[in-house]
Amino acid sequence: MGSKDLIDKMIVKVPEKDMSDIAKSSKIVNIDLTDASPFQIVIGNGKISIADGKAEKADATVKCTDQVLSDIITGKLNAFSAFMAATVTVSGDLFFVQKMITVLGKAK
Repeated sequence: MGSKDLIDKMIVKVPEKDMSDIAKSSKIVNIDLTDASPFQIVIGNGKISIADGKAEKADATVKCTDQVLSDIITGKLNAFSAFMAATVTVSGDLFFVQKMITVLGKAK
């Protein structure tokens, strides 16, 4: 299962109180996978959704392989370690991406 499918399944399991932490503001995070099709995570209006392709104006962009993102989302790989090892790069709002990953991780 790819990272996009994992995230899609986790979205519905995010506890309501955790969802409110990140869904207060409207944000778009582009996911630029080097070995799969890009997608975007759209946050706002109290919910998280996924759309195909890249947004022209995103608040952040995460670039890595599909497997690395899957491992981060499932907790097999520490996001900070992957970032420090340059296995994953983040441009834009790094702190929001970190918060989003933490919230999605609670839905495991």
